[in-house]
Amino acid sequence: MDTKIQSVKDVLQRNIPWVILVVQCIIFAIITDNFFTLRNITNILNQNAFVIVAALGVSLIMMSGSFDISIGQQMSLIGVISGVMITQTGIPLPIIFVIVILLGMALNMINAYVAHKLNLSQFIVSVAAMNIYMGISFTISGGRISDRLDDTVRFLGAGFIGPVPVPVIVAAVFFVIMSIFLTKTYWGRYIYALGGNAESSRLAGISVLGTRMLIAGICGFFVSLSTFLLIGRIGTAQSTLGPGTEFLIITGVLVGGISLRGGEGKLHGVLAGIFIMAIFGNGMQMAGMGVYEQFIVRGFIMILAIAFDYFQYQRRQRLQGMRKRA
Repeated sequence: MDTKIQSVKDVLQRNIPWVILVVQCIIFAIITDNFFTLRNITNILNQNAFVIVAALGVSLIMMSGSFDISIGQQMSLIGVISGVMITQTGIPLPIIFVIVILLGMALNMINAYVAHKLNLSQFIVSVAAMNIYMGISFTISGGRISDRLDDTVRFLGAGFIGPVPVPVIVAAVFFVIMSIFLTKTYWGRYIYALGGNAESSRLAGISVLGTRMLIAGICGFFVSLSTFLLIGRIGTAQSTLGPGTEFLIITGVLVGGISLRGGEGKLHGVLAGIFIMAIFGNGMQMAGMGVYEQFIVRGFIMILAIAFDYFQYQRRQRLQGMRKRA
């Protein structure tokens, strides 16, 4: 009996984000009238598909032990350039898509390369980069809005295939691909190893710079794709779209179990973390709470997630110490 109880505890501990998500859904189902309707659930999935896509890339960076807060400003710059090319240049959409994907990859890879070569934290580099990207975005847009987007872009961000929103299909496909990538390939193992100990990874023959550049390129791909989903759903491209999203993504990733120290975490936990943040916003809105109150709650959630990560780290350190003494 004790073994079964311990097994249940182990399962719950490994899936804390999903436990929180279930409890959260039950609470909002009780305190609101229309939470568990098909329309509301579809809205939650549709509105947060672009967040899930971007989180796939951000998760890799954090798993590798790095931290980048310029994602929102990258989305702003990518969105503005996309809008200008779509509405003013006449360049075929497939070519625009390729250019935008390459741009997103370049922005992330520049951050990673500069951080590595100058032996700086990627977080510090991204603080500078976020101002640069935001400045370029507003310089290009001049504060104007691009609202004559291609129908294909609108379909990508707001279309349906049957009853299922296209962004949800896109997010689901890439979630499966990245889950396989992390668990079944050598590169996935390298990412975890790099986050666990970069120097040990180097001594083991893993190219630290090469792996970080790969991670940055993948993250840039997902940031660009996420931006396309966002501007397609909103129907406009402007400099103010994107900034602030990075904190929502990072909080969701932290709640999902990715450690700030890197080297651990699962994408299914990240998915739960993003849904936790999404449902908090949706549920509070349905309960009559305003946007500013939601910001306050999100801030507290981020603090709690960081504190829990620290608690888990200290707990592991104590257990390792006990094993060594034994």
